[in-house]
Amino acid sequence: MFKDHYFLFARDINGKVAAIHQMTFDNQRRLLQQLKEDKLLRLEVPKRIFHYGESFSLVPGILFDASLLSVYLFFAEKPKEGDKLFQTSLESNTLHLVGSIDEAVSDALQSGYSDTYFHHGASCFLSYALKEKFNLIDQEILLVLYDSFFYLAAFSKQEIVLFNRFEAYTKDDVLRYLMGILQQMGFNRNHCRVTVYGDCESLGIDEAWGETYFRNFKISTPHPNLQYLEGTEEFQQRSLFESYWVLP
Repeated sequence: MFKDHYFLFARDINGKVAAIHQMTFDNQRRLLQQLKEDKLLRLEVPKRIFHYGESFSLVPGILFDASLLSVYLFFAEKPKEGDKLFQTSLESNTLHLVGSIDEAVSDALQSGYSDTYFHHGASCFLSYALKEKFNLIDQEILLVLYDSFFYLAAFSKQEIVLFNRFEAYTKDDVLRYLMGILQQMGFNRNHCRVTVYGDCESLGIDEAWGETYFRNFKISTPHPNLQYLEGTEEFQQRSLFESYWVLP
């Protein structure tokens, strides 16, 4: 679920995508009405909700305490009173991604069913980046682009050293953040590998553009962990990372 649209994937007993809804909304009232009327969402089956809120906090496992979710989020943005707070454990509980969602929206999504699990949307890309870390070189940046922002993970010697969300409306915005992070991390742009996933086309990013600034630049598609039934596979689009990979 993004700020103005959401995708709903229904998977069969074998885990294959069998049906997909794509809906847009321009305000919360409209969103709540759509959620109430969505017959696919009303099915009494387990649900996983991925909410792409602007604020999140990544907490090392050694510091994590499930009773302190609001404290962790406070470092990003003070949660609103009544917000539903949640966390996702990653890499064998060595990292925890903490997020929140509006109470009215969370109630509409659960709709009385207890078997509903909430995750921050960034957990999909972060889980993939962590899975790939043993294939990385000693200086590596991975990022996934959406229509107005991107997530970026930086690795040094195969260990994650930075993960964050950045607003980006042009390819110059992306370049400015990349150059700043390279400097902050002490990475060499003639050596560091930069791999980009997601919606490159909307920002006019291609490999020729990237190679102007970075010697080791590539646009890639994630190795998929989603399978599709015949007739639904056309939804798998390079511009949408989550049509290939979701949190395992």
